[in-house]
Amino acid sequence: MLLSSCSSNPQVTACSGIPPALLGHLDKTPFSGRTYGDVTQYAVILKRERDICLSRVDKIREWQTEDLNK
Repeated sequence: MLLSSCSSNPQVTACSGIPPALLGHLDKTPFSGRTYGDVTQYAVILKRERDICLSRVDKIREWQTEDLNK
């Protein structure tokens, strides 16, 4: 809830929650390699996991903008 303290008539506004699909758990891929090739493959996996997280952050930002414009 948001409270306006600068107003003589404070208004309470309820904020809707973030969609649960955007807050789902992602497992961290463990690293068990021993060679430079293993490191390279792991870097590709980490990039993919990072891209998933960044996509979710972008969706949350879009949702927030849409929610504020209602």
